[in-house]
Amino acid sequence: MRTLLLLFAFPFTVPGVVAAPQGKPPTYHIQRNCNSEASDTGDFRRSKAECVQAEDAAKRQLDQRWSTLKPSDATRQCLEESSIGGDQSYAELLTCLEMSDALPRDQTTVGR
Repeated sequence: MRTLLLLFAFPFTVPGVVAAPQGKPPTYHIQRNCNSEASDTGDFRRSKAECVQAEDAAKRQLDQRWSTLKPSDATRQCLEESSIGGDQSYAELLTCLEMSDALPRDQTTVGR
């Protein structure tokens, strides 16, 4: 997916990004995001399927673990960064929240 460099290149506030409702993760359009991601590859069908699988796995983990989320500036920043440029990624949101310690790490990995 996108490099971490992109995440740090953007300012901490992105106009128009709305924070997730209390109690549940934001709703992202996995198919649209994966179409965009896969269009840059040589094997669209396979890339899209892998993207959808990774996003679905990340969404399931976020759904299960959202109640343990620590509200903070890092949480807000991760929510904003996971929507940069119109692309929305549960996998990027999950990774950002875990790296910032806003979401305690789980023993399982995305995609398993």
